[in-house]
Amino acid sequence: MSEETDYVLIIGSSNMDLNIYSKRFPNPGETVTGGTFKQFLGGKGANQAVASVRSGSKTIFIGKIGQDSFGDQMVSRLADEGINTNHIIRDSQEPSGVAFILIDENGENMISVAPGANHNLKPEEIRTKTKIIKNANSIVVQMEIPIETIQEIFKIASEGNVIKILNPAPLKPLPIDILSKVDIIIPNEGELFRLHSLLGFNDLLVEEKQKIVQVSKDLANLGIKYVITTLGNKGCIIFEKKTNKFYEIGTPKVIAVDTVGAGDCFIGVLASMLSKGETILNAVRFTTVAASIAVTRKGAQESMPFLNEIKKKSKQFDLNK
Repeated sequence: MSEETDYVLIIGSSNMDLNIYSKRFPNPGETVTGGTFKQFLGGKGANQAVASVRSGSKTIFIGKIGQDSFGDQMVSRLADEGINTNHIIRDSQEPSGVAFILIDENGENMISVAPGANHNLKPEEIRTKTKIIKNANSIVVQMEIPIETIQEIFKIASEGNVIKILNPAPLKPLPIDILSKVDIIIPNEGELFRLHSLLGFNDLLVEEKQKIVQVSKDLANLGIKYVITTLGNKGCIIFEKKTNKFYEIGTPKVIAVDTVGAGDCFIGVLASMLSKGETILNAVRFTTVAASIAVTRKGAQESMPFLNEIKKKSKQFDLNK
């Protein structure tokens, strides 16, 4: 393979999503019938890679995938999207990751994941990818891989001139050593507050928006340049450490069909835009439009919009509001 240049690097998970669409979620011990079953390719890392490549960026995906039929489908699909899959590691010991997802009539979801090979991605395997990590324009990592592996990724990335993005999901305790090396952290509102608590900060008894801003400031003081809190259909709030300012970005109003993968769309497209040299505010505005398209479609990777679709919808939406 010739050496890649000007690319987004996504390191993380790839799963097979087994989805059931039903009128409502079951209560504990209850069976709800009449749903529709669909199988999709997913996993936060793979979803973000598809979002990145569809929004116009050369994209490399690194992850650990089982040596099984699900894994074969995952690798084939990513390659078909135009993603560089040469650095994927196949695991003969653990099966590919699987996610069981329930989606109700409002498009909301409940997810349970068996991570399989994703949790077997080791720091020593990441060290063999040092050159690829250091030379990326931007890198995105989520938390469906081991913490010690995430530490190694950001340690290596910090030695290069890489925009380092962390999606702290699914949230678990994070060493400050990792956060100090992150440029941009992108939690949802619940993850933001739980991370703040896990780090030992006191809870804040203030109005919601004020709480987001103050918590963001506390996290930024650990060394993070931007804290971007996603708020679903309410858009997001960006806190910029350098200027000590926060910005609210709205989102187009749409009828959600399936919110699975919407956050991954946001992050993958953001990494793509920043990789191209876009400013953080313009990148986020563009990204919120992309996510608003994704929620109108079923599935995770299948729902990711293409660059021309995002551009077309952006013209219909006042990005400066």
